[in-house]
Amino acid sequence: MKKLLFLIALLTLIPNLASARRVGGLFGKSERIQKITDVDIKGANGEDLYLAHKTTSLFIFMGVYMTDDGYVLGVKGSINTYYPLSDEQLKNFQASGALPTPLPAYKIEFTEWLWGFSLWILLAVIVVIWFFPKNKEALFAQGCKYYFGKNTPVNYPKAMRYFEKSAKKEYGPAVFNLGVMNLSGQGTEKDVDGAIELLKKASTLGYVDANVTLGNLYYNGNEVTKDMIKAEAWYKKACDQGHANACKMVNHIQQAS
Repeated sequence: MKKLLFLIALLTLIPNLASARRVGGLFGKSERIQKITDVDIKGANGEDLYLAHKTTSLFIFMGVYMTDDGYVLGVKGSINTYYPLSDEQLKNFQASGALPTPLPAYKIEFTEWLWGFSLWILLAVIVVIWFFPKNKEALFAQGCKYYFGKNTPVNYPKAMRYFEKSAKKEYGPAVFNLGVMNLSGQGTEKDVDGAIELLKKASTLGYVDANVTLGNLYYNGNEVTKDMIKAEAWYKKACDQGHANACKMVNHIQQAS
């Protein structure tokens, strides 16, 4: 998870580094002038000008906002130097023929908006990653990580919390694992009756191992009263799902009766 967040932050930050460099760091305001077309207009000091549009971005480490400031007259040979254009000036230049009527349309690139609001985008991504509910398979996998001790110490209470979250989404394997943990007293007080109810629920969700485990419970009679009829019934359900050993147990019980 930390690696993913770092990658997202890096991918979002890289384009901002180039933009922020214009303001001498990662904090401050950055103005960007984008040329639209050449025009026959001179500046106050005799400079050759061109019609452009201007955007303004604010950086606080990353982009906080970006605004479309409209048309300006850029100065040729100078980076981001411009003369602002009021509505009255635009009309006067158009009336004199120095600027076309209507003015050429322009479109700000999507990446400009993306960079300009990158800080908020990154924060939104982080919030989604941390707080948006994970899917049932991912929650189950996280539970298995703590249950089996994959690259981390075994932690039954943590495993149970993840299995419970996955089980709420009606995921059979998670419900089954909760049943096993209740049956064994792993991460919780041993609860045979509660375990049987969980195993039955996992069975209704189509999880074959739940049927086999219930069959074993009634066949062995260690945690519940031995009952060959119930054992055969649960083995039969597993057998119908293609569980070979369950089929053997059905045959064994039938031959012994």
